[in-house]
Amino acid sequence: MSEPLENTGTHSVDQCMSAYLAMLPALVWRIDIVGNEITFLNAHTIASLGEQAKAVLQNPGLARQMILSQDRERFRHCYDQIRNRQSSACTFRMRLSDGTTGWFKIMAMPDPELPNCSVGLLMDITPHVNTILSTEGRPGLSDKIDLLDEPILLIRFSDRSVFMANHAARRMLQYSAEDMAALDLDRLFQKNSAKKLFQMYEGLIFSDYWNGELSVTDSTGRHHQCMTRIQAIARDEENLLWVTLTHLNSCMACKGVPVRGNESVASQEIIQAMRKCTTVKGLLETMLNALPPDSPTDAIMLSRIFITENKVQVTGAGDPFETVPENRTHPYEGSIAENIVRFNLPHHVVMETSKSIKPIDWALFIPRGIRSYYAQPFFDDGVLTKVLIFCSRQAGNYDPDAPAPLHELYAEFLTNLERCLKRTR
Repeated sequence: MSEPLENTGTHSVDQCMSAYLAMLPALVWRIDIVGNEITFLNAHTIASLGEQAKAVLQNPGLARQMILSQDRERFRHCYDQIRNRQSSACTFRMRLSDGTTGWFKIMAMPDPELPNCSVGLLMDITPHVNTILSTEGRPGLSDKIDLLDEPILLIRFSDRSVFMANHAARRMLQYSAEDMAALDLDRLFQKNSAKKLFQMYEGLIFSDYWNGELSVTDSTGRHHQCMTRIQAIARDEENLLWVTLTHLNSCMACKGVPVRGNESVASQEIIQAMRKCTTVKGLLETMLNALPPDSPTDAIMLSRIFITENKVQVTGAGDPFETVPENRTHPYEGSIAENIVRFNLPHHVVMETSKSIKPIDWALFIPRGIRSYYAQPFFDDGVLTKVLIFCSRQAGNYDPDAPAPLHELYAEFLTNLERCLKRTR
């Protein structure tokens, strides 16, 4: 008996796809996020790398060894996004076995058929780069920066104005080439604290290099969360800063999420109620109950931080945390607090916990249906000691660019918190 028509058609499609993959001048692969396994989907050999092409995708140690130091962070961030099922691409350089340097491009997207997988390509683009070199001699800066998929800015060191920007930067910041020339670093980085900018300039002065998270303001006033790499260079008697911007997964401005503003509720009745509380849980419940009925916040959690003891103690209020005992202990390593300290964040917003790779999200928030949260840190003498976390069962419910939820109550909250903690000591 012959095969059904639909099976014959499927078989034909599979054959065509297999033939197409075999023709691609790139190594094609699929990563299983859950199984942490990589499968190679064609037999293409990158002549300049041989079997090392596969090893670079599988062995982080080899990748660090072969990729030029200036490009390692870009590759690592791109690969992390791919493993988190985010569409991502980047261009990077590797030192080859014959001592030469090759240019390569990696790109990937979530597999539309397999929800736990990403599919991608690795290709050698050295011939393309060499074509520019051979036809134009020393390539102009505009040619070099447009080879890269990430937003690139060249800033004059003398007056901190924008000297040049690639297409990706103009697209992200929504400026024309003419308007971009009127920008300066102060306007682009206006959202950042004076302390953060001082650290950046200090790094550039003493080591000609700085790497860290910054907020970058576009022409509409939206603030993009970016991992920023700045390198001092000299070109044609011009001293410049080469600025590379990598969108973070938390960058809602880059994803077009509209500004909503976070909730602001303050009244004398609420303050009086807070002053009557005798326990930490009661204080959190009072703040939660003060929110309007249509509030997206379903729960509030306090995390007390003990960095030297490698622990955090959490107490929550609201239905999602009803079964969580007060002062439940979790490791500091892998916590929201560690992320805040590591990247010197003024706050930390997660818009979709299912995309998270933080252990605390999978241990505490995701099992209880929390899909987005806003974490506000508090410091004592420069040391992180508390994080107040507003939690929602819906994704995307907190605007990272707006003031923190209930920010007018924070001074009263800290005063009453200390009073409640003293009662339990």
